[in-house]
Amino acid sequence: MLLVRLACLCVLLSLVSGCGILGDGGDPMPLPSEARATWVVRTQLTTRTRIDRVLEEAVAAGLNTLIVQVRGRGDAYFQGGLEPPPPSLADTAFDPLAHLVEEAHDKDIAVHAWVNANLVWNAAQPNNDPRHLVNRHPEWLMVPEPLARDLLALPPAHPDFKGKLLAYVSANTASVEGLYSDPTNAEYRAHLASVCGDIAARYDVDGVHLDYIRYPNASWGYSRGALDMFRIEVDRELPAEDRRDMSERLKENPLVYTRRYPIRWGAFRRRAVTRMVEQVSGAVRAARPGATLSAAVFPDIALARDDKMQEWPEWMARGWLDVACPMNYATTGERAAFDLRTHAGVGARGPGRVWMGVGAHRLSVEETVARIRFARAAGANGVVLFSHGGLQSQRGAVATLRQEVFNPPPRVERN
Repeated sequence: MLLVRLACLCVLLSLVSGCGILGDGGDPMPLPSEARATWVVRTQLTTRTRIDRVLEEAVAAGLNTLIVQVRGRGDAYFQGGLEPPPPSLADTAFDPLAHLVEEAHDKDIAVHAWVNANLVWNAAQPNNDPRHLVNRHPEWLMVPEPLARDLLALPPAHPDFKGKLLAYVSANTASVEGLYSDPTNAEYRAHLASVCGDIAARYDVDGVHLDYIRYPNASWGYSRGALDMFRIEVDRELPAEDRRDMSERLKENPLVYTRRYPIRWGAFRRRAVTRMVEQVSGAVRAARPGATLSAAVFPDIALARDDKMQEWPEWMARGWLDVACPMNYATTGERAAFDLRTHAGVGARGPGRVWMGVGAHRLSVEETVARIRFARAAGANGVVLFSHGGLQSQRGAVATLRQEVFNPPPRVERN
């Protein structure tokens, strides 16, 4: 509750003080008929020079949308946020997001603030700021099943709690990218919604884009809080005799409920992620009516649902998500998989839109062009290329995109 009040106070102060963060008019751009976008990773936002290069290339390529990473690992690539800056911006007054938004809008390019939702810590690049949520709220962290028994015996504030988690993710980099926060934790969901609402209120962004709005895989989510909430939920529907039996079993096996009711356990975690999307959607739209909420999602719908707890077609159907961006990063030899996932994504969009993600970093520029054409023919509402930095490393990519697929660029007029 305190975090929500702080976010509201921050919004009020920014509006009253006339600090100039909000752009003139403050209305988001309408969605283009076809999005021509790139994902811009946070390392390209640390200096004015890097940002200006991105903008020059966006114009040259015929892009109309930039999705810029402003929360990478529970941090803020902007000024005055509810979370601390990354070490690379800790000692500067430069505001990357304010500069980028102002310059991009002058060029009729929409800006969507990219927020990594549940991935909050990189073990190889730690943020030791005491304000960082991993340092302040270890009880918000997600726990993997192999560590559950050990960590249930430790209070989250104990140094070994975080230490064991870090050791585990460092040893399992192929399956998990770092520390995740647990979406079943109501305090963390409220915090994330406040972070997104604060960005939408104080900056003239055209939308908020969620990434890592999921679990690493189905073996995660075994925190004390999640297990307790699941047990209470199941117990409500059990006969008294079954509750007593489960209570006895729980003494020997703290994971007994998840083992006995695996289908319900999966549904419980999916609902938590869906609830997170709903809360963020409400916060963004309350702070900035007309803003677009989008998300990077897994293109394999069954894998997204069953392994990542990411039921994104449901988010679209309920209107909490405006745009899904399937991360369709099939390599050159996986063209059939790309085509199949493109059709599946377009078919699952319901009342929303699909901007097909293309892994340009893994492809030649000629193959990227071919996949953009295929996505367009399949009925996608646009494409997002991963990543802008990947295009920078390919000689002639910017000019080729403009010449082959993004010319003339569809312009979007601001209200």
